[in-house]
Amino acid sequence: MIAQFWHIPWPNPEVFRICPWKQDILRGMLGNDIMGFHIRYHGDNFIATVDRELEARVDRERSAIVYRRHVTKIRAFPISIDFESVAREAASPATNERIGRIRKQFKLGKNIILGVGADRIDYTKGLPERIEAVDRFLTRYPEYCGRFVFFQAGVPSRTHVAEYKRLNEELDARVQAVNEKYGTPDWRPVIFLREHLPLSELLAWYRIARFVIVSSLHDGMNLVAKEFVASRVDGEGVLLLSRFTGAARQFHHDAVLINPYAPDDLADAMQRALTMEPAEVRRRMTRLREHVRENNVYKWAADIIRKLSKLR
Repeated sequence: MIAQFWHIPWPNPEVFRICPWKQDILRGMLGNDIMGFHIRYHGDNFIATVDRELEARVDRERSAIVYRRHVTKIRAFPISIDFESVAREAASPATNERIGRIRKQFKLGKNIILGVGADRIDYTKGLPERIEAVDRFLTRYPEYCGRFVFFQAGVPSRTHVAEYKRLNEELDARVQAVNEKYGTPDWRPVIFLREHLPLSELLAWYRIARFVIVSSLHDGMNLVAKEFVASRVDGEGVLLLSRFTGAARQFHHDAVLINPYAPDDLADAMQRALTMEPAEVRRRMTRLREHVRENNVYKWAADIIRKLSKLR
């Protein structure tokens, strides 16, 4: 018995049909007994793609495909993280020491309100739109000038590809423009750190943050959202989460859902996160943490193995 898990979003048939090797890819994938995706929507896209490209029998009611007498079941397995490990590291004395060092290095006094983003520098992550939203936020809510800092950790990715080079240049230009527009000799509204930060370092940033923004334009799941939730051992912090992530299907009640294509709406969501009543912040974060604790990476793996074993 063989199962395969597809980590990124599966496109709709219209997008997939441009792939020159589309039928070879689909035939290979249908050699699996189970094809797993983060959410059912991606699995439905896969089924629709097969229905269009191959002479196969599709059973949408049972989410199964019969191709050359072989049955492949299509299932949703939302991936997760090792909650306990992340929470333990976030609460460690080493993380507390990093928090102190970060505050000192970047001059983040107790009066500074911090927002955080952590992503690969990739066109799917909505980074230019995020910086634009920070610009709109400071324009719409000038009372936060001098009091608010947005920290963006960007992991370099595919830097030899022209499109990614242009993305990096655009980000540099946007960050510089915002800092020149609003900054003072003693305060920069945006800190952009282009390097790979280990999780241990990111956990310190998450612990300081009033909110974390995940504004992906398209994402299979997004584990940054879950790492942030696991890190908040204090029960504080607000998650601003793109509607176009798999995680939004799980967190739609307790994250503040955002449309990354609408910078004014994202700016308002940032202000909402900063003015949310403390009791509501804790209530939302408590439920988010319970969800990630119960649906950790070990449960994800066990679900795949359990469903596979039932096929015997």
